Amino acid sequence: MKKLICTIIAKLEYIDYALVIVLWAIGAVLTIVGFPWITLGIVAMHATELVTIGLKAGKRGGEGMLYSIAMCMMFGFTWWVPLKMKTNQFDF
Repeated sequence: MKKLICTIIAKLEYIDYALVIVLWAIGAVLTIVGFPWITLGIVAMHATELVTIGLKAGKRGGEGMLYSIAMCMMFGFTWWVPLKMKTNQFDF
């Protein structure tokens, strides 16, 4: 099941990116009108992913540290799952 989910995420990588950008835009609009919780939730999740998985996956995938930070903070698991799939970092 884990392999199937990771494969789907990797195959739909650019659609996932578009959906995350839409989520960020919705969070920004809601933050402007006084409801910052979606944006704060995204930042908290992505910061946790960055520290626990993102930097390590980026380094093993041959990406630079600043690139890994930017991509993980922007896209989270929709960035590092396809990267790990492409570089065979998963042990299924």
